[in-house]
Amino acid sequence: MRDDLTDGTSPEYSSRLNAPEAGASDEHEAADSEVEYEPDDVDDAPAREAAADGTAARGDDPDEPAWRAGIRGSRFGQVAVVLVAAFAIAIAAWWAVGPDDSGPAQAETAVVTEVDVAGAASAPVAGQTAPAFTGAGLDSQEVVLDPQSMEGRPVWLMFVATWCTGCRTEMPDVQAAAAEYGDDVEVIVVYVGEDAGTVRAYSERVGNEFTQVSDRSQAISAAYGIMGVPSHFFIGADGVVQQVHVGLLTPEQMSESLQALTGS
Repeated sequence: MRDDLTDGTSPEYSSRLNAPEAGASDEHEAADSEVEYEPDDVDDAPAREAAADGTAARGDDPDEPAWRAGIRGSRFGQVAVVLVAAFAIAIAAWWAVGPDDSGPAQAETAVVTEVDVAGAASAPVAGQTAPAFTGAGLDSQEVVLDPQSMEGRPVWLMFVATWCTGCRTEMPDVQAAAAEYGDDVEVIVVYVGEDAGTVRAYSERVGNEFTQVSDRSQAISAAYGIMGVPSHFFIGADGVVQQVHVGLLTPEQMSESLQALTGS
């Protein structure tokens, strides 16, 4: 047996088996060049998939990274967009109302009803002397607030309206606080732009027992720069404004402000 046989086939014979016949390669290449592709021969699977999931209709950016497109089209991406929009709205609302750093009740609920008071001045702030006024009480008596003669008694001055939802909501709490602190604090509630008859009917219906003033002419409201109700001014016995709060107060916030006002 010959030494060059390893698998039963001689190298010479093996090479002849593997070698293509003369001219076969040229004929194959020529045949390939003559093949014409019909439209049905093109693989349109990617296009069908794009149409199925709507990417072609949406006009997605073909250069967009796959990971970003996946997030944008997923439920997670949709939820993220909603959360970002909600956060932006919340920030805008916060800036519209503005933070209140005038006293301990900084977490007050922003329930404010806008009112149009002609000729409104700038509202007094903490540290300024409260504007003096004389108004008509429901018992036909004058109600006077004179910072020069407070007689050592602080004042909780409120501006409200009988039709104001926030004012009506907090009125029972105002009545309760007035009953608790009435010996130490004068509670005066001014009704913006309303006549005495309207205020009296409302007061009798809800049972208010503190001092109430009808500000039909809006003169008092203008002096205090009222732009929204309810508005609260806590005025010390020296006639100086200690705290200002615009919006509905909770019972806890009322107690905090009244305790600070009386030093109790």
